Amino acid sequence: MYELDPRIRRFFGADEHPELSWTFLHPADQAWIETVVLAEGNDPGILSATALQNLGGDDQRRRLRRVDDWHKAWPTVRTEQVKHVERHLARLPEPRPHRDHELLDVPLITGRPGTGKTHLLKREAVKALCRAAWDRRLDAEDLAIGSSGLIDPDWRPVIFHSEDSNPSVKSFFTHLCDLVGVPSGSDPQAAFRRAVLRHGIQTVLIDEFQMINFDGQRGMYLHNAVKALQNMNVRVILAGHNVRRLLVRRQTAAQNITQTQSTARWAFLDLARYPHETDAEITEWRKVLRALESHIRLAGHAPDTRVLSTTLEQHLWVITLGYMNSLAGLLTEACITALRTRDQLITAKILDSIVLNDRVERDKATRLKSWRAGLFNWATDASEDR
Repeated sequence: MYELDPRIRRFFGADEHPELSWTFLHPADQAWIETVVLAEGNDPGILSATALQNLGGDDQRRRLRRVDDWHKAWPTVRTEQVKHVERHLARLPEPRPHRDHELLDVPLITGRPGTGKTHLLKREAVKALCRAAWDRRLDAEDLAIGSSGLIDPDWRPVIFHSEDSNPSVKSFFTHLCDLVGVPSGSDPQAAFRRAVLRHGIQTVLIDEFQMINFDGQRGMYLHNAVKALQNMNVRVILAGHNVRRLLVRRQTAAQNITQTQSTARWAFLDLARYPHETDAEITEWRKVLRALESHIRLAGHAPDTRVLSTTLEQHLWVITLGYMNSLAGLLTEACITALRTRDQLITAKILDSIVLNDRVERDKATRLKSWRAGLFNWATDASEDR
């Protein structure tokens, strides 16, 4: 039997036979899970700079590629705000196709860009797939039809979709049909409704929901499209940045109607950048850094050292303003740079040399100067127009 990687097995929770449950998943879903969960590859371990230099050209290049890939994929840090979202999603009634009349409460993970919404949403999609596979195996055992009886090559319980443009209802359902691999025809909404029944779709997760234009008739129709998904007995989970703020900016009667519909149907779950003022906030920030520094594979950072969460923790916050995507980008470049130095150590000089996105790069030099002079205001507002 296929031996699951422990990192994937964890998503099956208390499943007593995760390897068997895994076999019920479509190969495309298995591949997608592996892409999300195993993105960093296998742990490359730590190699000194001297040992690295002593490798032959090909082996040295292989080693650098493995460590670079490892440092591009940071582990999930389950801080309090992440746990809050996870707890809410875990309490939702599970979809039961052909049984539920309607699934209420559409969760919407929102917040400013760079707070980790997409990463969290993908992990929830993996959880939903593993839970569905576990249920599928139990159903097969309860019906005593053997493990092969319910292995359906067309079974696709979970769909993850990321919007990349302002869709119409037709293009929205066409994209969903494409993800399942079914023809959309002239009526994609009807085609997807049939796909839900045929392919056992239970959950649809939609990322980058802010791409939808909430004004005008198109916005109203798209809100109705999300409601239509619910009426298909599908659990819908949304994620998008600043959606609440977009809905507040009402300019037309149509947008007023849209806003009323949305607030009545959606449960907003906010992710925020990590502040750095109170003792509790600083403790949470250090927790993030401790989790990340355990992932570093540089000779200058022994596994039990606490450089990021002690010596560099204020420095890292001043540069990133507490945004997770900025922190991940900063540490990725810092690790790749440090790997090619003699000491393999992340230093203040390396951190200051890295250029990040404009939101945190703007005024960075001024913030660092103020911090080093002991004049930094920890209540610095990383406003949404950065």
